[in-house]
Amino acid sequence: MIRTSVNSLQEVRQSLQDVDRYLQQMRGYQRWRVVPAEMYTAVPATTSVIEMRDTSWMATGLPIRFTVGGVTYYAIISALSAGASITLRGPSLGAAALTKLEVGRPEMIVQHDFFVAGAYGDGVADLLGTDAHTAYQWGRSNAYLVAFSVRHHANDTGAAQPKVNVKVNGALVSTNDSNKGVQVTTGWVGNPAAEVSTANYRTVRGDAIEVCCTQAGTNGNATDLTVRCLWVLE
Repeated sequence: MIRTSVNSLQEVRQSLQDVDRYLQQMRGYQRWRVVPAEMYTAVPATTSVIEMRDTSWMATGLPIRFTVGGVTYYAIISALSAGASITLRGPSLGAAALTKLEVGRPEMIVQHDFFVAGAYGDGVADLLGTDAHTAYQWGRSNAYLVAFSVRHHANDTGAAQPKVNVKVNGALVSTNDSNKGVQVTTGWVGNPAAEVSTANYRTVRGDAIEVCCTQAGTNGNATDLTVRCLWVLE
């Protein structure tokens, strides 16, 4: 005969209740919530703006996943007009109607800042490898580089400032300015909305990330570059 104490039975019961509570929480956890069709207008207002009837699920900085013609794209909310619209950074929304709109959780955004100390921008070059003598390899699950911003500490003393883009696995992500990316200044400048290459922004484990000077400054003496990159996890 196996004898079981009252305390042991209570411990087993408590453990089973804990497991049941965990399973209920996991069933309620959704990485992506499908936005009901009645909350938004399917045809985009512009290449970066979706008109909304209800923005209660939305907030600046949340990840967005939208589907057009059977293809899924990723973006981030960069601005919100309550009850009216959301503005996205990422690929172009295009002109066709969205067949699905989803909003993700804030922890699905990954930020990484890159710093290149000293003078840079004296020629076209991969700055992390050439100037900073470092390298960065993506080590997380699949993600999408939807936005980046740049600034430097001191301007080039000549007429024109250097231009910078970000590479994923050797391919330029920004399509702005004929793929030159963003012209840097002493204040933050973001890659423009809808100027992201859908062919190049997907990032998988092992991909090399590089900051590229795509056009030199006039005198090549701008200093101390910072690049802030934002990824959305799949």
